[in-house]
Amino acid sequence: MKQLVLFNNKGGVGKTTFIEHLGYALEKRGKRILFVDADPQCNLTSYMCSDEEIDLFWRGRGSIYHVVAPLISGVGEIDQKVVPHKINDRNIWILPGDLLLSEFEQFLSERWVDVLAGRENGFRVTSAIYRFIENWAGANNIDYVLIDVGPNLGALNRAVLLGCDYFIVPMVPDLFSIRGLGNIGTTFVKWMGEWSGAVSRFPTKPFKVQLGKPVFAGYVTAQFNIYRQRKTIAWSKWAEIIPGKIKLDIVDKLSAVDRGLVIRLNGNQYHIGDMKNYHSLAPMSQTALKPIFELTTKDGVIGTHADSVRKCEVEYSNIAKKIIEKLH
Repeated sequence: MKQLVLFNNKGGVGKTTFIEHLGYALEKRGKRILFVDADPQCNLTSYMCSDEEIDLFWRGRGSIYHVVAPLISGVGEIDQKVVPHKINDRNIWILPGDLLLSEFEQFLSERWVDVLAGRENGFRVTSAIYRFIENWAGANNIDYVLIDVGPNLGALNRAVLLGCDYFIVPMVPDLFSIRGLGNIGTTFVKWMGEWSGAVSRFPTKPFKVQLGKPVFAGYVTAQFNIYRQRKTIAWSKWAEIIPGKIKLDIVDKLSAVDRGLVIRLNGNQYHIGDMKNYHSLAPMSQTALKPIFELTTKDGVIGTHADSVRKCEVEYSNIAKKIIEKLH
């Protein structure tokens, strides 16, 4: 089982759409998938579940918040009775998000002092989501855990990213997305160093904690526009800058710590794939609660839409294949 996080310090880069489509594409290749919505904005949950289902999760103690609620209140441990929601008859589950998860963000920030001091309570809180995922995914033979997080470098994302095996950076070829790369490598190196030192001061571990070595698995560029089979000029300009910035801001900084923290695809390339903008098919997909490549005429697919649906399936299938081959 591998935990994979889609992360960029800039929002609006298509990470939620990408992670949802990647999960379904991996499932089509015979893999068992657990989605985890660790973003308090709950975009992944709203993409995959109806409002009625989400209301039941929240009222029935079935969200990610309910996993950690006993720790926040100080009355117990993580709630292992929470059961991720199964998507129809698929080998796909989701641990739903919750707006209340923002409460845990502050709690994690406060407990980081305990982590740095090597105190058990800090590790118990910081490893909470990681331990739930490890326990449930292990017991249910999950192949890939795909975790959606918010676009920030806060305490919640720190806890999640320290527990992942791999992270992928989604990009939009524009100034703001590229700017968002600026402090990813520096911050990750700082987190890993602090975690490693803290773990060394916590020798007797009554529970499993994060390894604290997220490996950079590459980047994807999303939402570019096509005109006459070519990327538009404005987007191409920024797309040409991305490889150099990825190397400078992430690859070089992680490699300086440990060359094993970077996976090199096709030699020294880090680009996993391009995902085009499917325009009107995106909201259609969200309404139907299914990926674009599973839309049918019943969902409103007509005319040229059908060709775009097929192209989308090929694109995500190729990326899923690459993920399976490279992320051992």
